[in-house]
Amino acid sequence: MSQEENDTTQSDPKTTEWIDLLPDNARRAFEQAIRAHSSRKYDEAVTHYVMALSFMPDDPVLLTNLGVALREQNKFKAAEMCYRRAIAVREDSPGSWSNLGNVLRRMGRLKEAVTCHRKAVELDKKFIDAYYNMGLVLQDLGKLDEAIKIFDYCLKQKPGKANINWDRALALLAKGDFLKGFEAYEYRWQREELTERHFRQPLWDGSPLSGKRIFIYTEQGFGDSLHFCRYVSEVAKAGGKVLFECQKELISLLRNLDGLDGIISAGDKLPDFDVQAPLMSLPRIMKHDINTIPRGCPYITPPAQAGFPVHVPQGTIKKIGIVWAGKPTHKNDHNRSVSLENFLTFTRIPGVTLYSLQKGPEIAQREKMACGIMVRELGGGCEDFADTAKVMLQLDLIITVDTSVAHLAGALGLPVWVALPYNSDWRWMCKRNDTPWYPTMTLFRQKKSGNWDDVFNEMLNLLNKEMKM
Repeated sequence: MSQEENDTTQSDPKTTEWIDLLPDNARRAFEQAIRAHSSRKYDEAVTHYVMALSFMPDDPVLLTNLGVALREQNKFKAAEMCYRRAIAVREDSPGSWSNLGNVLRRMGRLKEAVTCHRKAVELDKKFIDAYYNMGLVLQDLGKLDEAIKIFDYCLKQKPGKANINWDRALALLAKGDFLKGFEAYEYRWQREELTERHFRQPLWDGSPLSGKRIFIYTEQGFGDSLHFCRYVSEVAKAGGKVLFECQKELISLLRNLDGLDGIISAGDKLPDFDVQAPLMSLPRIMKHDINTIPRGCPYITPPAQAGFPVHVPQGTIKKIGIVWAGKPTHKNDHNRSVSLENFLTFTRIPGVTLYSLQKGPEIAQREKMACGIMVRELGGGCEDFADTAKVMLQLDLIITVDTSVAHLAGALGLPVWVALPYNSDWRWMCKRNDTPWYPTMTLFRQKKSGNWDDVFNEMLNLLNKEMKM
């Protein structure tokens, strides 16, 4: 997922010329708003911006800052109105145009967003944040070459800027340039979301291990761990003894990975080792491109004792496991997750039985929609990923949004259909319905941002054809 856009705010009242033009009450309210805004107390900031605006309702600075605070609260329409009013007052403000572009991007109105950012850079040719914001939208639109060109321009003006390098990496990966992309992907350690670990043992450089013990550790979410744990066997081929650290929920599932000498849960005491590597640095270390990445599936086998038998109603021809929502804390969850209602369209096909593999709070949708008979429950009975995997192996097809279940199904070599948002994650690349990572996976993409109906209609039509074969 791309970084957040750079919003433009006026945050230092001491250096603001216009501050002297504000009435005393408005100035005091603005200063209180700035303090709250800087502390990320957005409710409080909004209250004080509104108070200041009650004295100066058409002040473009106040309107713009209020818009930024509202966007942080995901109140996108209200933020849009603030920016548009600020522009109506001062049409030549590049910051207001770029901010408007940012909120339009969050609303899925990508073409309008590009127009706004272009207007911002026309007004200020040196406005690098506006160029960067425009690059993000072009990236969302799948115009990767244009986005990379803009990121390169921005880096000439701001060399080493971490967020620009990060998004350039994502664009390169989405384009399929894995050599350059994974090299630039190392900028992930400069993001707030990740904390780089430091060891006295050196980072593995890809040279023959000759019996050395190598410690590989996961670093991000379940999906990333399931996606890249395929590299354990690749590292073992380099002649080392592989020790692997992963999330505790994955331990029983991944214990039998090919080439594994030992596995521990994150937070446990570390074993002795000679060299180390973060899991997602292995493609860079091993210098893999799109043609040489390990793509053999299945590469995960659940333990024999995991899971439980799946009940199959009489008349069932195709058993389909479904997942409609990811983790709510994921940055792109507002784009990737859908409602269970989208999946209910499949129940109209005779012989299809749906099974919920959903976990987390969104599992409640099944009860709310009173579809217990139409969608049978499996996810709640799975205590860890090993249980989920063993249950999935009893099904004929998995249909899911972009979650860890998509990676698990692909790693198990199961037929899996993935519903993707318009601006999908880098690993699914662009404009293709397959993926080099998982041979049994089919991708169904939004043709228009926010439009899931066409995606599920496409899947419904294909499922109907398969049922008639």
